[in-house]
Amino acid sequence: MNLQHANLFQGREGFEVWHGDLASSCGTFHVEPPIDSHITSFQGAVTALDRQRCQVEGARITSNCSHVHRSQRDIRGDDKDFFYLVLQLSGEALSCQSDAQTRLASGDLVLLDVARPSDFHFRGLSDQVSLILPRQDVLRRFREQRLRINQRIDAASAIGTMSAMLVGQLLNDTRLTTDESLAVLDALLALLRPALTAEPGDPSEASPPAVMTKAKAVIERYLTDESLCPERIACAAGTSVRNLHRLFARYETSVGRYILERRLHRCAEAILQSDVKITPIALSWGFKDLSHFSRAFKSEFGVSPREYRERRG
Repeated sequence: MNLQHANLFQGREGFEVWHGDLASSCGTFHVEPPIDSHITSFQGAVTALDRQRCQVEGARITSNCSHVHRSQRDIRGDDKDFFYLVLQLSGEALSCQSDAQTRLASGDLVLLDVARPSDFHFRGLSDQVSLILPRQDVLRRFREQRLRINQRIDAASAIGTMSAMLVGQLLNDTRLTTDESLAVLDALLALLRPALTAEPGDPSEASPPAVMTKAKAVIERYLTDESLCPERIACAAGTSVRNLHRLFARYETSVGRYILERRLHRCAEAILQSDVKITPIALSWGFKDLSHFSRAFKSEFGVSPREYRERRG
């Protein structure tokens, strides 16, 4: 892999610069310095990919830090929303996400989700390339299939070997035109598809009650986000969009109807328990159309939002 760093940053000042570059490229992460040593022994660099040339965002990340992790608070703080494909160039890493632990050696790949908590543990100097893949682009290419998050793609496998070659081609071949770079990226995702998706009936597919529990938890977490959609819920819950709709249909409702009801009930709680005006309450819970909110509220509770508030007297 010929994506070259400038000189590695070193020591305390270098650590601060490296940490800032990591946040700019990949999102907010908490970082622990090299294990059993002082921060003065830090070495590392983050080199952003040239998106204008290779048509993909990401970075090469090198460091001798022992632990890099991303919490729910970090996720809420920077609101990043993408998948990232990690290629381990050298060194060893332990990737933890989605209740799974994956050991990465040189040449291994793994798909991770920046919108989920994650942990990386390293031993010595680690060198990785992280390609940022916009969520909607990935969901469009892998429609109706459950993504395998944090599942190692072995460097020695045919898919692993060819994928690493395509990543190298994408990053290093200066002869590629824009159209050719996009074609290489499409070829990479098509090649990875069998390794990154599970067909219906796959042994790793979670049970319906477990998927439903996860889906409802995702909805509660993003209830205030007006862009919440079935595709995003299905991916976070580890299922396909089709299966998600089927699960909600078992309970004689739909994904959209369930989201609407949860938002209406949260608004009703706020209307009764606070003196905040009704319009800001509706907007804060993801309603963009106030007329639609008023009609839906009256249909759900039998009275208008204003009349509902008057009940507390």
